[in-house]
Amino acid sequence: MTIASTDPQDAVKRFKGSYRTLLTCHRNPDGDAIGSELALAELADRLGVKTVIVNRDPTPANLTLLPGADRIVVTSTLPEDFPDDFDLVITVECPGLDRTGFEGLTRLPILNIDHHPANPAYGVVNFLDETSPAVGEMVWQMYGEIGIVPTPAAATNLYAALSTDTGDFKYSNATERAFRAAAEMVDCGADPTMVAELVHGNRSEASVRLLGEVLGSLRIECNGRLAVITADEEAFRRSHAGPEDTEEIVNIPRSIAGVEAVVFLKQPEPGTVKVSFRSRGDFDVRTVAAGFGGGGHRNAAGCTITGHLADAERAVTTALADALGSGT
Repeated sequence: MTIASTDPQDAVKRFKGSYRTLLTCHRNPDGDAIGSELALAELADRLGVKTVIVNRDPTPANLTLLPGADRIVVTSTLPEDFPDDFDLVITVECPGLDRTGFEGLTRLPILNIDHHPANPAYGVVNFLDETSPAVGEMVWQMYGEIGIVPTPAAATNLYAALSTDTGDFKYSNATERAFRAAAEMVDCGADPTMVAELVHGNRSEASVRLLGEVLGSLRIECNGRLAVITADEEAFRRSHAGPEDTEEIVNIPRSIAGVEAVVFLKQPEPGTVKVSFRSRGDFDVRTVAAGFGGGGHRNAAGCTITGHLADAERAVTTALADALGSGT
């Protein structure tokens, strides 16, 4: 039987009943995914549950100094002892199981923890709450349900998850619930200054060089309402950057006066284009991303397109222009 709920009770029960879990998140992980994984792993330690964190893509450079980040294993394959020596898979912030980048996870029961509105409840237990500002806030609820007070390290990781997914509390999901959780995290020892320094003051040299490449590609379309930026294979090569170095770049053109939507198209390797969408106000980029097989939130979404960067750019720009109601 599949269980789906906005209450953490069933998730906590399944988690506590495990002896060894495999914990993973979506490809190209962000602050919410990484912070939530690390806090869940620490919760597992305190419950006596063994946990292995396995991600398909590297941790962004500005998040590698979060407490416990060195326990994350980045690999293209599941552990050799999977599934025999595990009894549970936990997916964090994955609106579709394919978003993990791993095949074969369904050989074990899955605990699905997510706040995306389009999550199809693919787990045996599904802790799903689209009203939550971040999965980190949902993991915070799990601590409360169990009655374990987070350590300062766990609280810091959850604060990082919450602050990054709310855009430093600037996005529409920066609700009263988000601020209340943030205050409680700080009461437990979360260090907002350290998180701000890690997220915004700990960029790799490669990411800064890539930023220069990307900003040079900036185009403004739709009478100033749409910003388009790109990074092709040569841009990644010249800057010695990888996909993990693209974090937060998409948000910079979003600050341009009059811009309602931003699209950032990245092609670090031939044949695959990663697309990130951002918007502000009521403009819903999730529906545009869904048209290309992706998803996300109203003001932050993404998709992957197979093919050439130029072709993907034309298709996505046209779709955004149509949605905005003005031509390119």
